[in-house]
Amino acid sequence: MKSLRATRVVAAAALGLALGSCGGGGGGSGTIPVAPAVGANQLLVTIEQNPAIPASVNVTANIPYVTVTVCNLSSQCATVDHVVLDTGSYGLRVLQGALGGLSLPVDAATGGTQLAECAHFLDGHIWGAVSHATLQLGGETTSSLPIQVIGASTLPAAPADCASAGSDVGSLQALGGNGLLGVGQFIADGQAYYACTASGCTSLSPPPASAQVSNPVPFVNSADNNGIVLQMPSIPTSGAGVSYGVLSLGAGTQADNALSGYTALAADSGGDITITVQGVAYPGSFLDSGSNFSFASLSGVPTDANGNYTPASLLNLPITLSTSSGASPPGSLNSQMYVGDYSSMDFSRYVAFNDLAAQVPSTSPVDLGLPFFYGRSVAYVIQGMSSPLGSGPLYALR
Repeated sequence: MKSLRATRVVAAAALGLALGSCGGGGGGSGTIPVAPAVGANQLLVTIEQNPAIPASVNVTANIPYVTVTVCNLSSQCATVDHVVLDTGSYGLRVLQGALGGLSLPVDAATGGTQLAECAHFLDGHIWGAVSHATLQLGGETTSSLPIQVIGASTLPAAPADCASAGSDVGSLQALGGNGLLGVGQFIADGQAYYACTASGCTSLSPPPASAQVSNPVPFVNSADNNGIVLQMPSIPTSGAGVSYGVLSLGAGTQADNALSGYTALAADSGGDITITVQGVAYPGSFLDSGSNFSFASLSGVPTDANGNYTPASLLNLPITLSTSSGASPPGSLNSQMYVGDYSSMDFSRYVAFNDLAAQVPSTSPVDLGLPFFYGRSVAYVIQGMSSPLGSGPLYALR
């Protein structure tokens, strides 16, 4: 399976540009909202400037954060905040430095070597050790499952074939947080695994799914294990300073994750659908909370030198989401995508934007990132799991 996260850094240069602007369209939301109450099967999702990352270095725009608790097999635990919620990947990846000294022995590979993983993403790679842990997600607990510990001190440097697969994004600055929680439509992540000694690593054939870094949702010790529902509030088109959403474990398993009124879109074997923008259909497209921009090829819309869209006024583009060829049952949903002027966005005041968008090649699929999620509820049903709207892999939107 593929890991899809793509994050574009809003760096000091962009912040300096925004300081001289008026904030892109008036209004905005500088008032800090009240965090909603969450149930036992829910996690609070927070969009804010990560206090561990100076805004002058990296504005953590549209990065959704949750808190998870990681426990070793001796029931010793560490609570990790500012973990990035990613519906485009599968499994927990956490910085070793964020574990507060919690001991997580590395899983064994062949011949007593250590099991390591190189996870590939659209914006680079993450290198780390594979360790078993149990997780607490809100009031829910998982059984023991493999996670990736980024920067594990027992591992050597990433092998050349891993390091050549894009830049290393396994750091606080590059991730924008203390880890990555992948809760997409599949279970095992299907990435590259290695057997390591202190002096080097050897590539392995894919280990059994049970040994691979895994989406924790199917391992929750309750009926809320078939998927998730992510609910994000509406925000002004000029931005918001802080925003709160709710991640519910389970899709149609109880009242707080009910799927009444949702439109189901069956995904193909890769978890993809077709998204039509400006009359052009893009198969292989997806919805990904871990992308802080929306990425699409738009005709006639100007960009800056970095490919960020800069239209003269806010665009509200009609789009259609539909099942891909071969996915069943067929379905479609008409929606819209906002595209704002990156150069006039006030990153000195706001971190939540529903109109951040950037250009990709015309042959690339559409990646509807977190900007698309504001004002919507999006459900993900995991492959092979059932829900009131059908079996996964499946999206459902309201």
